Amino acid sequence: MQRNLDMDLLRTLVAIADGGSFSGAAAQLGRTQSAISLQVKRLEELVGHPLLERTQGRVTGPTEEGRVLIDYGRRILRLNDEAYSCFAQPSLSGQLRLGLPEELMESTFAPVLAGFSRACPRVELSVRCDLSVRLNGALETGELDLAILKRVASVPGQEPDGWHLLKREPLVWLAGEQGNPVHQRPLPLALFHEGCVFRVAALAALAQAGIAAKTAFVGNSYTGLRHAVMAGLALTPLPASLAGSGLTQIRDGLPRLPEAEIVARFGRHDPPASARLLLELFEQQLNSRPL
Repeated sequence: MQRNLDMDLLRTLVAIADGGSFSGAAAQLGRTQSAISLQVKRLEELVGHPLLERTQGRVTGPTEEGRVLIDYGRRILRLNDEAYSCFAQPSLSGQLRLGLPEELMESTFAPVLAGFSRACPRVELSVRCDLSVRLNGALETGELDLAILKRVASVPGQEPDGWHLLKREPLVWLAGEQGNPVHQRPLPLALFHEGCVFRVAALAALAQAGIAAKTAFVGNSYTGLRHAVMAGLALTPLPASLAGSGLTQIRDGLPRLPEAEIVARFGRHDPPASARLLLELFEQQLNSRPL
């Protein structure tokens, strides 16, 4: 007898994988946690296998069968959503111009692009990578439809109109695990070019603390910056999430830095639906926690 997998049940399972918990899936899908739990139970009964590992009532990850079904579910939902969008949202077409800091290309852009391409196959996306100050200027002159920007944390209650806060995290000092020049004076720094908000914040903090500094490396690329720091050439100020392999956070001997924020702005007051969808995808990816 032919049996069909329920699309809503598959969507729930994938949402749990993306959100890392029942509560994350509930928030994403607009359902209660009890409803999410019931849907998982129905799907497990349908396929005849447990799909999620549970320890003391908490989801700790997918079972082997769960991983297989999550993979199938992603592909099934991708085709379903792509087919539906072609007919249900014919207005999602044309061109969309996106501005993006270079460091988001490495960790965030690929999954966002994949989701956007599935949802908006008729939209032609063009991407510009640059410093946030230049991207903001391009918005003002009508050269971009949406920009994802970096900045230091804003003062509460003084948030400019039209800014969308996507993520906030500590801005920290990073050094190479094999070479740490924190005691050198002048302090050698690896920085992005003039105009980078992290560069400005770091130099201001050092000046206030009376610590002499010099620029040992300047570049546009996060990859180049990271390699310069890993080699022991310099320290760098970056968001904590970029402290990957080969880098270590310096917690003592240097002034505290402000928090870093990732924000977004539309290029006009009535952004197209495709721009709003792209912004939602960025927000989900920046705050996702996979199982």
